[in-house]
Amino acid sequence: MGIMLRKIDKNYKENPDIKWNFTKFLVDRQGTVVVRFEPTGDMNELERQILALL
Repeated sequence: MGIMLRKIDKNYKENPDIKWNFTKFLVDRQGTVVVRFEPTGDMNELERQILALL
């Protein structure tokens, strides 16, 4: 995935645009976006963040 995104935008990690429909947003119970995860992000970190909000 990272290779494909680099072909589209060499600085995709620094670019705030949503690059792919697999970008994830963790939202708290009040509807506030807590953190954003790119498709190439570590899903274990996503899991840790979710568990911290529960």
